[in-house]
Parts: sequence; C-alpha cells; structure tokens
Amino acid sequence: MRRLAGFIMQGRLRAVTATAGFGAGGLLLPPVALLGSSAVALVTLRLGAAQGLAVTGLAAVVIAVMTWAAGFGPAAGAATALVQWLPAVAAAQVLRARVSWSATLLAAVLMGAGAVLLLELLAPGIDRLWLAVLQQAAGPLLEQSGMDPAAREAFFRQAAALMNGMVAAVSVLALILGLMLARHWQSQLYNPGGFRREFHALRLGPGPAAVLAVLMALAWGTGATLWFELALVCLAAFFVHGLALLHGLHARLGLHRLWLVAVYVLLFLALPQVMVMLATLGVVDSLLDLRGRLPERARPDDT
Repeated sequence: MRRLAGFIMQGRLRAVTATAGFGAGGLLLPPVALLGSSAVALVTLRLGAAQGLAVTGLAAVVIAVMTWAAGFGPAAGAATALVQWLPAVAAAQVLRARVSWSATLLAAVLMGAGAVLLLELLAPGIDRLWLAVLQQAAGPLLEQSGMDPAAREAFFRQAAALMNGMVAAVSVLALILGLMLARHWQSQLYNPGGFRREFHALRLGPGPAAVLAVLMALAWGTGATLWFELALVCLAAFFVHGLALLHGLHARLGLHRLWLVAVYVLLFLALPQVMVMLATLGVVDSLLDLRGRLPERARPDDT
C-alpha cells in the first residue's frame, strides 16, 4: 500500500491513472472504487483542494471515454466518478484545514443528510423504484424461505421507505473509510504514526450525540421515515467513532492484538448487530469520554 501511495504522489498523470483505473474497476467490483476515492483524497490532503479537483476532473474524463468505448453512455461513468470523488475531495479538504476528525465526520454526515433531503425533494416517488428493485432482487429468496406474501410485501414497503437513508449511510461510511485510508497513506509517506494518534483520539462530542437523540425521538414520535433516514446517516459516523474508541482503549490499556481481531471477526459474522453496538459505544463515549477516564499503560505490541 505504501508503494501505491508513493506512485500516486509522483505526479498528476500517475494520480489520474490510479484514480481512473480504480474507478473503472469499481464499476465492475464496487469495493475497488474505495481506492479511487482514497487516491484523490490523498492528493487533496497533501497538495490542497485545487490539485484534488484537477485529478478528479481529468480522471472523470478518462472514465467517460472508457465507458463510451465500452458501449455505454459517457455520462453514466462520469457521474459515478464525480459522485464518489467530489465528496472525497471536500472531506479531505476539511481534514486538511481543520486537522480534526470530528469536524470531518460531521462534514461527511452533512453531505449524506443533504443527499437524503435532495432525493426527498426532487424525487418524491423514488420509493416505488426502490420497491421494484427490492422485489426483483430479494423477492425470489424470500419466497423460497416460505415467508407469507402479505408479510413479504409489508417488509419490502418498509425497506423501500428507508432506502434513501440506508444508501446515504453506506455512502457516508465508504467516504469516511476511503479518507481514513488516504490519511493512513499520508502518514506512511510523510508523518509516521500520525494517523494512529489521530484515529485513537477521534471523539464526536455531546453535540452530535444530542442531534442523534433528537432525530431518533422525532422518528419514533412522528413515525416519519425521513427522521429515521437522517438518523441512519448519523449512525454511520458514530459507528466509526465506536471503532476509534475500541482502538483507543486497546492502546491505552495495553491489550493484546487478538482483542481487535475478535471484534473484526464478529463484525464480519454479525455486521448489523455489531455496527449498532459500536455506534452505541460511540454515543456513550461522546457523553462520558471513556478514554480520558482511563490511565494509559504500556502496550505488549505495536497495534
């Protein structure tokens, strides 16, 4: 990974090549797109938003030409690239200017919440589209499971009503993870150990926790799905906060590396439940500052 980061930072042409290459790969295998976002974020973190935007624009042109040559419309590829890379540049610039992960996570949440509100305003009938997608994708599987047709239809309608928020939450999480990878690359190249210190100290604070509490109260009190969708976007940030809390406690208490391995294994085996648990830990830490209440001990390893 360090070699890849070094390649990206050796010049604009190489940065554009890496960004467009990973972007094209992401059209076939979505997780690969994360590396493209990390590439433009790394350029922005090191050289500023102007250079990040230049790489984004040139890579978007390359993606458009590639999708056009493959027989697809050039707009589809370019739009996909811009939706991924422009938020990465914006979030990276916030981190570069503020040197604050809490401010950066809040900026990511605002972008996600803005996307939810725009969809609600500009595409009020998008629920029907989500319903059709869910029925086509998961309908046969649930039908084979023997689920009652009425219950199946009710499930699809409830899920479709929340899809804007779920997609926005996943996008926010992908944006944050891509930025974290870029910051890790920057730390490897120019500031060894810097990302580790920043990540272990990440804490959103009581203000965002109060906002999440208000959103959840409005969701439960009014029954309006919009409030719950916005809460899902906030929960994505608190999930990252929970991960930072675990890593920070692991370092402060000098625990063995296997404790973290166990957490990630559980995350793989029971993703929704563990994500909710970590987000809850993030909210608790925002209010109580758990790391600040514990003494620091020498660690047995260098995790």
